[in-house]
Amino acid sequence: MISPKENFLRALNHEKTEYVPNYLTDVINRGFGADLGPEFEKGPMGGGYDGFGIKWITHASGGGAPVPEPGSYIMDSETIEDWKKLVSFPDVGKFDWDEYSHLELAKRERNEELATDFGSGNGPFERVVSLMGFEEALMALACNGEAMSDLLNAIAEYKIQVFDMAKKYFSPDIITNFDDVATERSLFMSPEMYRRVIKPVHKKMYKGIVDLGMQPIQHTCGKAENIVEDMIEIGVVGWTSVQPVNNIVEILKKCGKDICIIGGYNTNGVPGYEKIEDDIVKKEVIRCFNEYGKYDGYIFFGSRLCNSSDPQKKREVMRPLIEESLRCRMGMFD
Repeated sequence: MISPKENFLRALNHEKTEYVPNYLTDVINRGFGADLGPEFEKGPMGGGYDGFGIKWITHASGGGAPVPEPGSYIMDSETIEDWKKLVSFPDVGKFDWDEYSHLELAKRERNEELATDFGSGNGPFERVVSLMGFEEALMALACNGEAMSDLLNAIAEYKIQVFDMAKKYFSPDIITNFDDVATERSLFMSPEMYRRVIKPVHKKMYKGIVDLGMQPIQHTCGKAENIVEDMIEIGVVGWTSVQPVNNIVEILKKCGKDICIIGGYNTNGVPGYEKIEDDIVKKEVIRCFNEYGKYDGYIFFGSRLCNSSDPQKKREVMRPLIEESLRCRMGMFD
């Protein structure tokens, strides 16, 4: 049997796999996704300022996930035209990557049997949201597209610098760009607006990732099925974390030979609850492998919602999901 890494990368390269790849067991996370990533993105653990001067908080009501503190925004849809004066980008080269990489390796050593994914939190759209809030960001997108495009492009260029440092210190196989541009009902903006303003910026970033010898994955929660072909066009090899509000079977039938669908688990439904019976979790894992695993381009991934600032609790909550997905990955399911 080939290694989980080789099998996983075969899927991303649209080659024949020996078994259904499983992101939870076949990949080591670095950066955002392992924890919060470098402090200049979402601030330090427990809350604080990021490299852009935005203060983040980690409230228990939000599961410990970092969010910008209300009132900490530095601009709005009207002042975005002055973004060059208002936005101060962190100096990526001055960040202590050596110390940070040692801390990451201390949590989990590199394993050549597993693929490595460096997660980059706050993709271009999310970064703009952190600078001015959702409402103002969407207003700027609709009413001041030129300034928005200029700012998004500057963010993309900064991100490519981050990817370059990630390559030097972690040698990842994959870079995941976390950029949520959708809700459970639809995109935040029209598909046409996405294609006109955000898609070119994503394309620039993904070219930068490929030029550095890595593969780009796009993390977009919610219902984003109507831009799957756009993702393919700009070089995305995998879309994560795909939720069943999307028609996953139809996407796999139509596009599974061109892009990997990473997800399937109903994280936002009952199986994603922290306090739920293990049998419900296991049934949902089996459903994913049975329903989606027969198609080219499927990679299993799932999560359960709990306080992300408590690593021990997170491990306990995820344990039955991981154990059942490992069993299913080996073909041991009905």
